[in-house]
Amino acid sequence: MAAATVMIITAGTVTFTNEWYQTKNLDWKVPIVTLFLAAAFDGLAKINDKAATGIAAIAMIGAFTTKFNGKSAIDTLGGLVSQPPTKAKQK
Repeated sequence: MAAATVMIITAGTVTFTNEWYQTKNLDWKVPIVTLFLAAAFDGLAKINDKAATGIAAIAMIGAFTTKFNGKSAIDTLGGLVSQPPTKAKQK
């Protein structure tokens, strides 16, 4: 499996998960389209691996920065990491 294929599957997973987490709505079109795109990028990687990887990297950036209800996956992950300590943790 080419790196571009893995990157497209990761981008689709991040998009599906973030939309579900933020909107509580399961959009089943995302995993279906992700599988078709992964197959297409696997074919493209056989023709030109660098181009496929570059385009897949752009797709991953888009997946991590797309906002649902005003929050992207990066915003959510950043919020988990930079949570201020609660009073129970300070003791």
